[in-house]
Amino acid sequence: MNTLDQEVYENYFSFRNVAPDFYSEYALPAYLKRELPNDPNAAILDIGCGFGQMLKALHAEGYKDLTGIDISMEAIEFCSEQKLNVEKIDSIINYCRIVSRTYDCIVMSHVIEHIDKNEIIETLRSVRTHLLKEGGCLIVTTPNAQSTTGCYWAYEDFTHTTIFTSGSLLFVLKCAGFEHVDFIDTLGTAGSHPVARFAKRILIALYSAHRTFWNLVTNSSYHRPSPQIFTFELKAVAR
Repeated sequence: MNTLDQEVYENYFSFRNVAPDFYSEYALPAYLKRELPNDPNAAILDIGCGFGQMLKALHAEGYKDLTGIDISMEAIEFCSEQKLNVEKIDSIINYCRIVSRTYDCIVMSHVIEHIDKNEIIETLRSVRTHLLKEGGCLIVTTPNAQSTTGCYWAYEDFTHTTIFTSGSLLFVLKCAGFEHVDFIDTLGTAGSHPVARFAKRILIALYSAHRTFWNLVTNSSYHRPSPQIFTFELKAVAR
């Protein structure tokens, strides 16, 4: 990381005009609750913990062994003031080289799109090899290039280096050595009322058919083996 990168990331949140109170209403998403370990003593690592909103929410759910790491000094200082167990790092790969423990569950929420493209696979491989317990899971969320706001999120945050589709996310996770990758909450309906889930399922089916029709008309296509997911973010569990 060069000097400019260090300054940018240490002041990332202030440069993005995001203060801690931006997350004051944060609650664990329903899809995430379903994937977390049942054991309240399970070791959970939040990579890119930001202002600690997920760590606080996990603690409120009864989890006790929580750790957060982040590259932003302003975020780490705030978390430390909140008595959260956090650590400032300079890179995920370097942290993996020196860490002395492993975790049952690791969360990387909107992190991999910030990593240099040529380091993404190595980073994920290092996480799997050095940080994840055998039988543990990595939960990854990242903006979805195939969503209607995909292009917006590619450029809204200047520190984004790439943006993923389901196919490219599956690719990097497989390259990193994860044998089982499952996309979750692909319709974005987790936690919704049954009626809302039913209605959304129908509307998304119509939306997908509309796109398929115009792909035929314009002689466009998608990579057929890749799941077609249109939610704002991709969510995957890798083991």
